[in-house]
Amino acid sequence: MNISNWNYYYNEEPGDRFRANLVYTAYVSPDNNTLCMKFYRDPGYHTDLEENNLWTDELLEERFQRELKFYNQAKDKIPVAEILDVDERSRSIFLKWPGDDFYMMGYKNSYNSVLPDWKEQMKQRFSEMWSMGILKFSMHPNSWLVYDDGILRPINWFFTFEENESEKSISEYLIQLSDSRQDKLKPLLEKFNIDIERKYKLWDLQNICFESFRHNYPSELIDEILTLKKMLK
Repeated sequence: MNISNWNYYYNEEPGDRFRANLVYTAYVSPDNNTLCMKFYRDPGYHTDLEENNLWTDELLEERFQRELKFYNQAKDKIPVAEILDVDERSRSIFLKWPGDDFYMMGYKNSYNSVLPDWKEQMKQRFSEMWSMGILKFSMHPNSWLVYDDGILRPINWFFTFEENESEKSISEYLIQLSDSRQDKLKPLLEKFNIDIERKYKLWDLQNICFESFRHNYPSELIDEILTLKKMLK
C-alpha cells in the first residue's frame, strides 16, 4: 500500500497530543479504515533524534518479527485485530482500523459506553494468552481494538514473550517505556525491591507490569486479573 498521503496517528487529550506508540510509526489511511504499523523511526513522528539513534535496525527488526510471531500464534485461538497486508521489506503491518484505539474510544466517551463488558473480556483475553503460554506486556488501553462486533482484541504483540524464554531485566526495555510509565514504575521498584539491571523470571515481571497499570485501569480489575494469573500459574 502507498502510505505517502497517510496521516500520523496520535492519542490526544485536551491540550496534549502524544505518540500512540513509542516503537513503530503509526500511520492512518485518509478514510480512517486502515492503520499502518511501520517499524521505522519516522522523525516527523519520533522527534527525539537521540532516542531514534538507540533504535538500531536490528532492534526494530526484532520487534517487527516478534509482532508477527505472536499475532500468528494467537490468531487462530483468540480474537485479534485483522491484518490486511504485511510488507516485510519496509517492516509494515496493515490492520483493519475501527477509527480509534480502545483508549481514544473510551476517552471520548467511556470504556463502559464503548464496551459494557470490557472488564470481563480483558480478563478472558489474558487468561487465554496465559493458557497459550504467552505473556503480553503491552497492556495500555491503546493496545486494544474494538470492531463493530463488540469484541476486545489485543494489538502490539512486539512486547510479548513465551513463558519459557530466558529471564529479562527491566533495563533492556526502558527504551520503549514512556517517561510517565517509568515514573509509575519507580515507586513499585522500591516497594518490591526490584533492581532494573537484574534479570527476573518473566512471570515476576508480568506482576510488576500489571501493578504499574493501576493508574490506567480500575484497581479491582488488576486484582482480579492477578488472581486469575495465580490460578493458572
